[in-house]
Amino acid sequence: MDKETIERYLKKSGDDYIDITNLIENEHGFMSWRIDEEDFVCLNVYGDGDYWDTYINELAKQLGCKKILGGTTRKAGMKAFERKYGFKSVSYTHLRAHET
Repeated sequence: MDKETIERYLKKSGDDYIDITNLIENEHGFMSWRIDEEDFVCLNVYGDGDYWDTYINELAKQLGCKKILGGTTRKAGMKAFERKYGFKSVSYTHLRAHET
């Protein structure tokens, strides 16, 4: 993963870092994940969304996970995920930074 890709991802996602837990990188981009109890948790995902959607679903099934969890900090990001991938929103928090 080159520096430009990392910077582009951080700017676009609003994340502060890329978690290297189970990091997978290939020509479709990258993703990192973990298992939390019986749930598959997507930590960082970047690149070809259709590819990663299929990959995540297959991997979660192989690992015996009951749910796939993920999040977004992008405006209207959840609505786009719901529409494109059939995801269901179970929680929403809007955080706003302020100066001290």
